[in-house]
Parts: sequence; structure tokens; C-alpha cells
Amino acid sequence: MTYGSPARLLIIFSGEELGNLEPCGCFEGQIGGISRRHTFINSIMHTEEDIVFPVSLGDLIRDYRRQEEIKMEILYRAMEETGFILHNLGEKDIEIGPQLLSYLSQISNIPFLSSNIKITDSLPISVNQYILKKCFNGKHSYTIAFLGIISQSLFKNYIPEYVSIDNPVQTLRPLIKDLRERSDLIVLLSHATQEESLEIAKSFPEIGLIITGHGIDDPENSIEYVGNTAIVSAGKEGKYIGVVKYFLHSKALERKSIEIFPLDSRIKDSQKMTLLLKEYQHIVRDEDLLSKAPQASLPNELSYVGNAVCGLCHKTIYDHWSKTGHGASYNTLVSTGHQHDPECIRCHTTGYGYISGFLNYEKSRSLINVGCESCHGAGSNHIKNVSDTSYGLVDENACKECHDIQHSPKFQFNEFWKKIKHPEEVITNLREITE
Repeated sequence: MTYGSPARLLIIFSGEELGNLEPCGCFEGQIGGISRRHTFINSIMHTEEDIVFPVSLGDLIRDYRRQEEIKMEILYRAMEETGFILHNLGEKDIEIGPQLLSYLSQISNIPFLSSNIKITDSLPISVNQYILKKCFNGKHSYTIAFLGIISQSLFKNYIPEYVSIDNPVQTLRPLIKDLRERSDLIVLLSHATQEESLEIAKSFPEIGLIITGHGIDDPENSIEYVGNTAIVSAGKEGKYIGVVKYFLHSKALERKSIEIFPLDSRIKDSQKMTLLLKEYQHIVRDEDLLSKAPQASLPNELSYVGNAVCGLCHKTIYDHWSKTGHGASYNTLVSTGHQHDPECIRCHTTGYGYISGFLNYEKSRSLINVGCESCHGAGSNHIKNVSDTSYGLVDENACKECHDIQHSPKFQFNEFWKKIKHPEEVITNLREITE
């Protein structure tokens, strides 16, 4: 990529999205998402006469469920639209399986990178040990060498049988010896802990830039140096993006700055990515992932009965509940088009993921919203034995199943409880309902 006689090279990096396509919208101030990332990179590519190389560290997804497969395809399409030049394989990417990796390696223009893994599956999967990119400034030519490694320590359970992983340091030694004579800058995408990346930097001072990750929550304050080697990270869950700027001098590249930017609301959503996210929700809907999710059994043959049944006796409480945020939680998903998404529906309906709980709107309309049984538990036995005073006792821990650090970081039990606290009531007789 050249723009006349550019004076700067920008290496833009992201990684460890872990399936986070967009802020979920559960609270104000969320950061991240492919829509803001596309806007950020696109603005740089089209407003500055620079050479721009966006690269991905790896781990696009979190696990190997069908929903994550769909996300990986969507994320790859987003990266392609944004102009990424490579994707370094992470352990989550590898665990997704050879079928999807083979498909992406054949249909996408973004090559896989990994210097220390070999894939032996019969399906065709192309993985590059290194990738060379050339850029020009007037009469001068520069070569950037991109290497990528993955740490063996990240495969805590097992290494898939179709993959063999070599020691990163032993793999890098001959490659760097060769590339230092052929390149002006060596960049390593190190899918490893920061501690491991620091050790690699000590072993190979020829590397000018190491992009690392795994468990870094605050990438803005995690930049480190070993000699002239900078070790940087974009954090996790796609919340940040990093930019390293180099000046193109007549005989060398000079690193000018390193900046990590939060993808916050100051960055407008990209129209192209907004359409891609809508397509993702349509795929989730059309494949009916809601109904295909595993359903766990409830103890003691319990079952969910639905909010309306509770309201027959607890009319005052039911009327109050229907006016709270819990009573309209399903509609918040409908308004954003996320009502078919299993990851969202769990905390916006009653009993999803359990036998007799919410399955989909057509079959479980009585279980939409965060209902009585979301907090108090399945109520079938309560109806049969209303004198059992142990039913329905809850504490703060029940709230934290949904009001966790990811979706509700400002949760304070005492303050939130005031918004849903039940009014005093006189209980009507249940006998006429059960007879």
C-alpha cells in the first residue's frame, strides 16, 4: 500500500476479541466493537497519507459453540472490510476446529500467521511462518517482517490432534537470523503472556516491536520496553486499539510514538459494520440457536410456571413488578434486534437454559422478562405447598448471576434493590387455583 511519498508507517493492532462483536448495551459508557474499530481505522486510511498495516493478534472467539463459529466468520469479514493484512492464530482460533479454519484460509484475503505451529489435518489450511510487507518512500524501499508465535502454556486442557506446536524461542532463532538481513523492521505477534513476551524480547533484541496479550485489562498502562524493543497490547474483548507510528527516513525506520485508544462513544458507528451486525443477528435467528441451546434439569422435579400464575395470588407485587425494568427487560432486546441471541436472552427472560424455562417467544411467551422465578426459583412446588416458607428466599448472590462485572459494573445491591423492592400485600387464597 503506497500513497505517493508517505513519511510515516502506522502499524495498527487489535486482538483477543473473544467473541465481542459490539457493546451489549447493558450500561452506559461501554467501549469496543467492530463498528467503532472500522470507523477508527477507516478514518486513518482515508485522511492521512500514511502506509497503514492493521494486524490481528488472535483469539477472535471464546469457545467452539456454533454461535462462536458464526462470530468468527463475521469478525473475519469485518477485518477484511477494514483492511487487515494478517491474523495471528490464537489457541481459541485453533480450538474452533479445522473445518472453519480451512474455509477461512481459502475464501479470505487475510492470511493466517504462526511461526511455531504446524497443522496436519487433511483439509487444506494455509498458515504462514512469516509475512513480508514492503513500503516505499520516494526512492527508498522498506521491508517489514511479521512473525507470530503461540505459547504452549495456553493449551491448558489439551492440544488438538491436528496441531503440533514447537518451542517459540527455538523456532524464532533461525527465522530472525534470516530476516534481520532481509528486513528493516521485525514485528512479532506474540500470543502469550506479557511475562513470556518480555523473555522473548530479552532473547531477541533484533525484534523492534512485540504485540502481546492474554489477561491484560489496562493496555494503556501496560507498555514496556526491553532495550529498544517495545512490548504493547490492545487488551482483550476488542475494547481498545493500538497504533505504533514510524518515520520513514532515507536509510531507516524510526519509531515515533505508541498510543492505545479506547473505542468509546466518541467514535461513530460504521454503517457497513452496523449492517454486518444485523446480518449476524439474522443468522442467529434463522438457525434458531435459542432452541438448540442445551437445557439443564432442575432439582426435585421442579418446573417454571410463569409470571402470570404468580400474579394470581401476588397481585399487588405483580402489578408493581410489571412497571419495573425487570418487567420490561425482554422488550429492551426486541428494540435492538437481539431477542434471538442466546447470550442476551439468558438475563432477559425466566429460566433460559433449563428444562421448562424460556425457549423462544412462540413457545414460552409466559416466561419473557426477568420474572418472579428468575429471582425466587422455579415455582411449581410452591403452588402445591404454599405453606412452605422456605420458598423464594434470595440474597445478593442471586442478583449477581446477571448483574456481574461485565454487564453491570456499577451494581450496588442496596441501591438497585430500591428499584424493585416489593410492596406490602395481602396474599389471596391459592386453594381455588390448585383445586
